[in-house]
Amino acid sequence: MEYRKIGVLAEPTSQPQSSLVPLLQYSKSPSLQYSRLIPMLKFRESTVSSHHNYLVNQMLSPGFLIGNPDSQDEFYFLAEVVLPGESEPKIYSRFYDTQGAFVLEMDPKRIVTNPAGCRRQSFPGGYRIVLPSGESVLSVQTEVFANGFLTRVQGKLYDQQAKLRIEPYYDAVQVHGEVGQWLREPLRKD
Repeated sequence: MEYRKIGVLAEPTSQPQSSLVPLLQYSKSPSLQYSRLIPMLKFRESTVSSHHNYLVNQMLSPGFLIGNPDSQDEFYFLAEVVLPGESEPKIYSRFYDTQGAFVLEMDPKRIVTNPAGCRRQSFPGGYRIVLPSGESVLSVQTEVFANGFLTRVQGKLYDQQAKLRIEPYYDAVQVHGEVGQWLREPLRKD
């Protein structure tokens, strides 16, 4: 069971804010006669930007990376940090289908490599990537709030071994395996 504390900043700042998110975990103690469950409180660091966040794994994050963007042919998904003065999310990705065949490589503005013949369809507040059949592979939508932006990503994305890496979870995504890196500042300088 997780407990999260979310704070609200009165004024937006350009730096992501750090907070500690307590996690309630249980441990069986062998020293107790009946081996009762004893709660232990542990903390994990969580970053939340006052400007723009992505919703992933039921958490807000200024940016995150899964996989290896420096490789020429491996899966990766980079949700880049969006700086103050900007509002559009920056998604870089290379993903595969359920058999491990290469589908698409994209950057924030365009499809870079497209052997599957996908199309990018824009709509108010975002875009989606669709297969020639019309099936949506990835959807990216940004909501505007009084003091910032929230981007929700939806889609089922696979790596080159046909392992599911990202899938829809309610109105955002759940990452399978570890997130390679939670970002506080932009990874790419372009």
